[in-house]
Amino acid sequence: MARVTRSVTESGARYDWVTFLSDYGHDDVFVGVCKGVVARIAPHVRVIDICHLITPQDVVQGATSLAAAVPFLPHAVHLAMVDPQGAHAARGIIVRTGDGSLLVGPDNGLLSLGWQACGGVKGVVEIANRSLWLEHVHATFRGRDIFAPVAAHLASGRPLVDFGPALDPGELVTLEVHEAVVDDDHVHAEISAVDHFGNASLNVARSDLEAAGITLGDTVEVRCNGRTLSVPFTHTFGEVAAGKLTLCEDSFRAVQLAVNAGRADQELRVNRGDPIVIARVPQEPPGARPAVTR
Repeated sequence: MARVTRSVTESGARYDWVTFLSDYGHDDVFVGVCKGVVARIAPHVRVIDICHLITPQDVVQGATSLAAAVPFLPHAVHLAMVDPQGAHAARGIIVRTGDGSLLVGPDNGLLSLGWQACGGVKGVVEIANRSLWLEHVHATFRGRDIFAPVAAHLASGRPLVDFGPALDPGELVTLEVHEAVVDDDHVHAEISAVDHFGNASLNVARSDLEAAGITLGDTVEVRCNGRTLSVPFTHTFGEVAAGKLTLCEDSFRAVQLAVNAGRADQELRVNRGDPIVIARVPQEPPGARPAVTR
């Protein structure tokens, strides 16, 4: 999908969309209140809810979810709120990216994978102009009182210079990306995410498996959580029988472990961050007959 790049420093440049990701859940009014703040300031804006079921205060999950989503979203102001309250709250930032998107959120690493997916950082300012916040700011609901109004003002065309001082991109908090390691016929990886269906996505691309000599249709050895399993490498989980485990690609083209009509996380007893090793198993040549012993 082609994107239209506009300079957000030009007076009157507006965004039609604000996207919203958070750990606020759906049991309370938090999400609706934030969207209401946006609507009062920028009534022309439409809001896309990316996800509000990020595990509470899980910045890494929020960052990976945002980065997976943004390539499929319209040109927008992307608001992300996973904001653990430590001794000092993370400063708020606005990041202008290479494709003209604006990312709004706390400087705690939450936005760092997203700006990489949007063409890198082209400019960043600190959210410091209190006149663009709500009048009364509560320390535990900065999403409503600071970040939602800032996103709305950005969508209405306010230039970045109105929000606060420019920052050095090199000073921003970034998350360390854990990459898979190919060691001869083994791939050392980890569980990067577990989705709603219990599928366990890995920090592995199909090219990593191919570098270890593993091709589609092979049987591989999976070692995790003290167990060793033989698993087929298939195109989709639907190619194995119900209840069976398989290695396949997820909808974002990462490699995952999935159970057809079941949950891989429960089958393997794994969580995000757990290590895993995928090893090539010598394959029988087509048409080979088992050896006859006498």
